[in-house]
Amino acid sequence: MGARDRRAEGSLRARPIGVLALACLTLLGAFPAWALTLADEVRVGKQVAAEVRPLNLTGDSSLDAIGKRLSPVMHRKELTWRFWIVEDMKDFNAFAAPGGFVFITRPYYEKLNDDEAAFVIGHEMAHIDLRHYERQVSREQRASVGRLLLDIVTGSSGVLGAAADIGATAYVTHYSRVLEREADFAGYRCAQAAGYNAAAAVSALSKLGKEPKLHPWIASVYATHPILSVREDQLAALGGKEPGDIKPAPPAESHRRNLAAGLQPFDPPIPIAVRILGDDGKRWENRWRKSFTKRLHIRLTPLGFKIAGDDLMYKPDVGDPVAAARSRDARYLLMVTARDMQSSPTGPQQLVGTPVKAKVSTSAKLIDVSTGSQIGPEVQFSKESAGTDVLPVDPDVLYTDTLVGGLADKAAAKTAVACAKAGGAKPAPPESAGQKPPQLKPDEKGKP
Repeated sequence: MGARDRRAEGSLRARPIGVLALACLTLLGAFPAWALTLADEVRVGKQVAAEVRPLNLTGDSSLDAIGKRLSPVMHRKELTWRFWIVEDMKDFNAFAAPGGFVFITRPYYEKLNDDEAAFVIGHEMAHIDLRHYERQVSREQRASVGRLLLDIVTGSSGVLGAAADIGATAYVTHYSRVLEREADFAGYRCAQAAGYNAAAAVSALSKLGKEPKLHPWIASVYATHPILSVREDQLAALGGKEPGDIKPAPPAESHRRNLAAGLQPFDPPIPIAVRILGDDGKRWENRWRKSFTKRLHIRLTPLGFKIAGDDLMYKPDVGDPVAAARSRDARYLLMVTARDMQSSPTGPQQLVGTPVKAKVSTSAKLIDVSTGSQIGPEVQFSKESAGTDVLPVDPDVLYTDTLVGGLADKAAAKTAVACAKAGGAKPAPPESAGQKPPQLKPDEKGKP
């Protein structure tokens, strides 16, 4: 071997990743996509859900009903579909992850009627049904010349490792404009096949197009769609028909979730102290005490209550609770007894989650701090539920996407509403309560 050959060999040894990347690019060009097993899909989907989970995932019966009608018209029958609302993300958005995980933000969902939501959810399901993430992975592979390709080819961490490096949500939910248009067509056809008025695609896209400017971090990770309300995308979603030629979607109930439960919030806010007790009458010493207290706060504040002190601020069993609430200038004291709150697995962990049985039982009474007397009847909540918890859990956190967390949130909601009614809350005006406003007669349309 001459000096020139030795220098060339040394150069190759010094840059093995670059050489491997070039070889990989050639090999990958021969394959249209990188195939994932169903188990890998679900793992990636769970990783995405875990990234989004801090923004508070909740289930919704109306959303599940839409997904249930759409799933039979999808090609992939092996998938178990999961639908979640992202509560604490304020932008108008929807996205999906491999394995059948579909997400939509609360503000966007509240703006949609059933027909519009069917198109949006059908669009997201289509991304998974058509395996768009595999084509996206292939595109990312060809764009990379570093560790991403090396990991995928050598199998050191595979696609899952690549997703973790880049950020799972951004990696598997960003699609090219071509793939978005394919999902538009598929979502339109699926909504139509499921019996929805697919013409509502126009208004659904229009509402997405009115999305406010995103924070740069949100835009880089969660803004998964190009703006879809431009003319060519509307026409693509409608099979080339002019929007003016399409019969508009009929009025339908919105999916608005009114945390004030049809009541007019107190103004100015009424200070209230919160205390959680066990069956023994002492402070509830439970790993979920902090999470359950937070759920009570979340349900009380939209009703016009101001938290003047809570269970986390008090020392255990020191002093009179009413006197303690009075010292914090609270008008009311909410005393909640957590009689039972548990969740236990009923079978081994499976690919789609762990089967569990949950139970929550509480009672609550509202005390007028000035008199020390109870106001209104005692509020009782007791419910059991069996199902599947999909994501791993921190044993000290009441996640709302778990069965026990969902029941605890319902208990907090029922308690908060009862407190507001006992305190004299008035019914909210029809429109703000999520009810339909009075319908105008044909000759009155357009008039102020």
